Amino acid sequence: MKLEPGMVIARPVYGGSSMQATIHLAIGSGITASTIEQLINKGVECVAVEQDSAHDEAAYATLVARYQARLHQIFGAEPDENCRPLLEALLQDLPANAHPK
Repeated sequence: MKLEPGMVIARPVYGGSSMQATIHLAIGSGITASTIEQLINKGVECVAVEQDSAHDEAAYATLVARYQARLHQIFGAEPDENCRPLLEALLQDLPANAHPK
């Protein structure tokens, strides 16, 4: 992913020689065109930026439907009494990446 103005630093950034730090960006710092230029000049090759994790409702509904369909495929149309509690628990607890932020 290309670093662009408006992005936000997700992990601290340090740059410079082994003897002296010449750039330090804290978590939450906003990226500007000037910041990008400084990072390049200081030899910083990689930074972690916050990701926009917002889900639109249609994409979220599709993800949930696929998850539920896969569980029903695994457990069958009528799971036995030993498997039903596990299926119900899995249906109630969506995977972490399916929860909207």
